[in-house]
Amino acid sequence: MIIWKNKVQRVVFILSLLILAGALASFLLKFSGSQNQIIIHFDSYHGINFVGGAKEVFVILGITILLILINGFMAEHLFHRERILSYFFAFGSLMLSAVIFAAIRVIISVN
Repeated sequence: MIIWKNKVQRVVFILSLLILAGALASFLLKFSGSQNQIIIHFDSYHGINFVGGAKEVFVILGITILLILINGFMAEHLFHRERILSYFFAFGSLMLSAVIFAAIRVIISVN
């Protein structure tokens, strides 16, 4: 894989996966073995909108990992043609991981 030879993209993709691992670890520390319902979404106007279990949070994390892998393959494919697009995919993955980390932390703080 060419992308792993480029230091910047390698660091960005590894950092995005580490951020997701941190989100998973913090969620597991808080809710390990819990069978209770978890508030997934709420707002101040309507109140609680979406309640689910830990499975829904794992689905969120799984979809995020899938999107990061797709971004990695797209960055790999575009590396020699349009290097700037390759960097956009890499840093887009980092931003996605940061947003999901923040969302998981909000879910933890609400519950």
